[in-house]
Amino acid sequence: MPPPSETTDPQDPPDLHADPAPRGPGRPRDARHDEAILAATLDILKDEGYGGLTIERVATRAGVGRPTIYRRWRSKAALVVAALVQSSRLAMPEPDTGSLRDDLIALQRHQVELMTGADTRRVTAGLIADLATDPELAEIYVTRYLSPRREIVWDVLQRGADRGELERDVDFAFVYDLLVGPLFMRAVVWGQPLAPDAAERTTDVVLAAFASKRTKRRSASSG
Repeated sequence: MPPPSETTDPQDPPDLHADPAPRGPGRPRDARHDEAILAATLDILKDEGYGGLTIERVATRAGVGRPTIYRRWRSKAALVVAALVQSSRLAMPEPDTGSLRDDLIALQRHQVELMTGADTRRVTAGLIADLATDPELAEIYVTRYLSPRREIVWDVLQRGADRGELERDVDFAFVYDLLVGPLFMRAVVWGQPLAPDAAERTTDVVLAAFASKRTKRRSASSG
């Protein structure tokens, strides 16, 4: 189990409720500070996990004061969500090869790479625990991080349906859960390694259930 999560430092300002915090009159916000803070957050998450991240550590590594961070993000969890949203390493690919299977495998390989990262389990468990007590921040996490990733998969599924590779009445949300769920359960919840062919296996299970009859006949004849 990861170390207990820490939402704020012992001397955190008590009245920071916006995400990010609203700015009053004064000097313009320095984008370089934003970049340094988010980069430091991702580095600490990778090295020490969510439980090892504190605002003080982020401030020290970024070379800024704690107030500079709190003027932008009201809590540790809010900062982590912002860093995840901005991370290019976590960005989903957007394959369009003309083949539903090939596109899904490309997406699944990306998911496998992320979920097998040493930091993924340590970050996810602590973050989810904090989000459970902060519905507003949880909504931000869903709308800014999870939903855009799911929409990329839905676009791939829609193109597959338009080409006749997928049945048109398929529930895309259910298919997405079937693709991601086994990877998440095995790697993050159970902490077990994913098989080298996990991307292909999960894709083929989904297609065996939801591919159009024409696609299944074509696969059978080519196999």
